[in-house]
Order: sequence, then C-alpha cells, then structure tokens
Amino acid sequence: MRLALLALRNLTRNRRRTAISLAVIATGTAALLLTAGFVAFSFEGLSEAMIHGGLGHLEVVRQSTADSHTATLERSVAEGLDDWEALQARIEALPGVRAAAPTLYAAGMASTASGKSAAFLGVAGDPVRERRMGFTLKLREGEALADAPPREGEDRVLLAKGLAESLGLRPGDRMTLLAVDPDGMLNALDAVVAGLVTTGVQELDTRYLKLHLASAQRLLGSSGASNLLVTLDRTDRTEVARAELLRLLAGHQPPLAVVPWTARAPFYGQVRALYKGIFAFLGSIVFALVVLATSNTLLMAVMERVREFGTLRALGTSISQVAGLVGLEALWLGLLGALLGDALGAVLIVVLNALAITMPPPPGAVDPIDLQVLFVPEAFAGTIVLMLVVLTLASAAPIVRVARLRIVEALTHT
Repeated sequence: MRLALLALRNLTRNRRRTAISLAVIATGTAALLLTAGFVAFSFEGLSEAMIHGGLGHLEVVRQSTADSHTATLERSVAEGLDDWEALQARIEALPGVRAAAPTLYAAGMASTASGKSAAFLGVAGDPVRERRMGFTLKLREGEALADAPPREGEDRVLLAKGLAESLGLRPGDRMTLLAVDPDGMLNALDAVVAGLVTTGVQELDTRYLKLHLASAQRLLGSSGASNLLVTLDRTDRTEVARAELLRLLAGHQPPLAVVPWTARAPFYGQVRALYKGIFAFLGSIVFALVVLATSNTLLMAVMERVREFGTLRALGTSISQVAGLVGLEALWLGLLGALLGDALGAVLIVVLNALAITMPPPPGAVDPIDLQVLFVPEAFAGTIVLMLVVLTLASAAPIVRVARLRIVEALTHT
C-alpha cells in the first residue's frame, strides 16, 4: 500500500508530463467509447430496422421453401401455407409473441390505361397485425390501406415512388395488376392507388407495391399465405421463441421451418463483420499510440531519476521494489487516464446526441440516418481494463532499464 501511495505521489513531481500522459490516455479512451457507442447504435438500429421493416423476428414457412433458398419476394403461393389461420392462432397463444401476420407475395406486371407497364413485386398482409408488429412504411403521399379487407372491385394498393414514377401514377389513379395463379392461369386485378411510399432501398422502390391480403388472394386465386411472420416483445428472445415454435409445430404436414431474421438478412452479418473490423483497426491504432506515448514518458522519467533509484538501492531497496514502483506509476496513469477518458466520453456522447446530427443515406438507401452514440456500460468498464493492460506493456521497457541499473553507476549518473 505504501509503495502504491508513493507511486501516486511521484506522478505529481512533473505535473506537465503527467498531464500530457493523462491527456493521451483519456483521449484514446474517449475515442474507443465513441466508436463502441456508434457501432452499437449501428447494430441495434440496423437490426430493428430490418425486423420492423418487414422481416419480423421469425418466419414460419414450409421446410421445402426454406431449403430452396428462393428469394423471399419471388416465392410462389403454391409453396405457401393453406392452414395459416389455424397456425396463426396457435402461435399467437404463446407467451412473448406480439403477433403472427400472414404474408402473401405476388409478382407480375402492372399497367395503366395510358399503356405504360412495369414489373412489380407485391407484398400483401394484414394492416391490423402489421401495425401491432411495428411494421412501417414511409407514406409520402395519399393514405394508408384500410384495416378491413376491401370488397371485390374496391381494391387499393400502395406504390413505391420509383414504380409510381415509371407508370406515371398518383394517388387516386387506377391501374391493373397481372399475375399468374398456382394453376398457371393469368389473372388480373383492377385497383386504385391509395398512396405512395418508400421502402428505404432505392432499387426496391422501382418495383415494390403493397396491398391487402384479401386483394392479393383475389389476384392469385388462392386463400393461402406465403408464410407467417412472427414478432416478439423482445429481440433477445428470438432463439428461445424459435425453439418453442419448433416444438409447437413438430409433426405438421407438410413439415414447417422456423427461420430467424438473421438467416434472412445476410447483409446484417456482413455489416457486423465490417464494423467489427473497423473497430479492431481503430483500437489497434489507439493501442499503439498510447503505448508509444506513455512508454516514452515513463522512460524519460526513469532516466531523470537514475540517481534516485541508485540511492534507493544503496539503502537496501530491492530491485523488485524499485521496478514495482515504476510499474505502479504506470498503472496509476492508466487508471486515472481511463477514468478521465470515461468521463470525457460520457460528456461527448451526450453532446453528440443532443446535436441531432444526420448523415447522408448509405449506398442504395433513400433516407438520411441520424447520428447517435449509445452508452455501452461494458465499454466503459472494458476501457479501464484495456488501459491498465496498455500501461503495463508500456512500462516494460522502463522496468527493464531500472532492473539493469548498477548502484555505483546510478549514484555517479549525471
């Protein structure tokens, strides 16, 4: 304890040098906290955007469909769920399940009275359950789809802005949808454009449209659904809920698969890998800078105190005690610098979040994103441990220098 207190007092002997070292450590700590907070925000924001953008936490679908790896928007209704209503009731009875919404995918051609036509990818669902699940589309013009199933001849659709522009349609205009039913027959559906939306993905906006489940069933001549999308009250329960659903649906014919949202969104895994690589790269730079700066500072302090160390050795202080003194000074620098860095990082996080900064849309997206930095408690504790490790490594060279001092040479050092 006395040696630790003596090491702490020694840091005040050259306050300018100590202040510079603390500033370097604190800056590096704050930089790591900001990076960790931004990465955590990116992961959380991206995952929630995908889940509530239409993926849900889990997808219940035929096993054969899941094994085929067919693109979601291109699945055939013939491979769907005929008894989806019974399955829906059983799934929604499970604890922690917010809702299970049927989805029906339709692909075909959209045309107008003026002769314009374009390919479309349609997604149909139940507006009531989708609202309960938090599924949202950005409505730019017009109005959303009604909750009640439309009567025949009163079908309405939501068009993505890119598709609406290519067809020259506005809210209130009429259009015709053409699609092939499970029997290979071509069906048509007349509909009114209720509103214009954006999906957030520029390429998808050129083909996307949204319609009520009843409208899509009329278009495809089917009463089934392509799948059931399940949302939970908490994202961290995804794997537990998946195991419960697998037990619930065991023995169903045809066999069913329960697919987690991460398996349907490989892009998320790629983004996580990219951001982790960036964080590791930045961390290594900070690590190297702090080690070099503090090691140089500690070495200079040792060189200025050679005669002092020689006197301590002449008075009977062991080599381990002298080396321990230098090591404890480094640990005090690491601890105090990390605590200052945590405080600085917390202030910077609050300031950045208060500024409400927005960043340009990422590649392929159409909407800007907010710049937010999350408080990550593990990062605040982890940076303290990291800086103690960094300063331990930085003190290696000065400790070796002290251990090699000879008493006579140290006492005559100038």
